[in-house]
Order: sequence, then structure tokens, then C-alpha cells
Amino acid sequence: MPEVANVTPAEIRAFANLPSEVPEALLTKHIEIAERALASAAGVAGAPDGLEQEWIEALTVRALASVFPWLNTFALDGAAKVGRLEGSVEYRFLDADEVDAKVKGLMSRFEELVAKVTPADPADETQGQASADTAWLGAI
Repeated sequence: MPEVANVTPAEIRAFANLPSEVPEALLTKHIEIAERALASAAGVAGAPDGLEQEWIEALTVRALASVFPWLNTFALDGAAKVGRLEGSVEYRFLDADEVDAKVKGLMSRFEELVAKVTPADPADETQGQASADTAWLGAI
């Protein structure tokens, strides 16, 4: 297995077009959460050979699913939905339903990617075979 594929806060920020005001430390914590979640879900600590990009995308979408609910905390209570960050660029804060929908979409993509990067179960190799006592039958 190759070296563990990882993502950086800058890559998360670029993937989701997050403003620079989102603290790097916050993104780093959620990347760590994503690393643990992906390793647990896939049953391996690193990307299988040839699936490094899928592993990185899975880490990215899982980190974003974890961090999205925290992003609106940058707005003060009673602040308008649209705020000015980074000069003249306007960012619209998501409402609770929009955050929930975004997280569900990200988690759905995460599950698709986990299915791709999870090594095949050796028990699956016996699928399509049946045995009865000492007789063995295999489907070709």
C-alpha cells in the first residue's frame, strides 16, 4: 500500500471555494476527523494502489461534510444572510436546511467513494459457490 494520501486545508478551501477567513486550524481538525472516518469505513489506513485520487476525494468530501455545520458560526447572530468577506466578494450564509442538504450530498458522495476504495472481502470470492457436506459446486 502506498504512503497515506492526505489533503491540506488549502486543498479543502479550493475544492469548496471557501473564503480565506475560514481558519486553517478548523479545517485541519475536520481533515483529521475525515481521516479517522475514512479509515474506519474502508477498513484500511491508506489508499489502495491505483485509487489514490478516490481516497483524496473521499477525505475531502468527508472533511467538508464535517465542517459545513460550523461555517455559519462565523456570522454574528442577526447578521444578514449575505456578508462581505475578502474585500468586495459577497458570501451567502446557508440556512439550516441548506446546510443539512449539503452535508447529506457530501456524505452520499463519501459513501460512493468508500465503496470504491474498500478492499474486496475475501469472503466475496466464495459468492456463487455452494457446498453440501463433502460435495462442492461452483458457478462458472
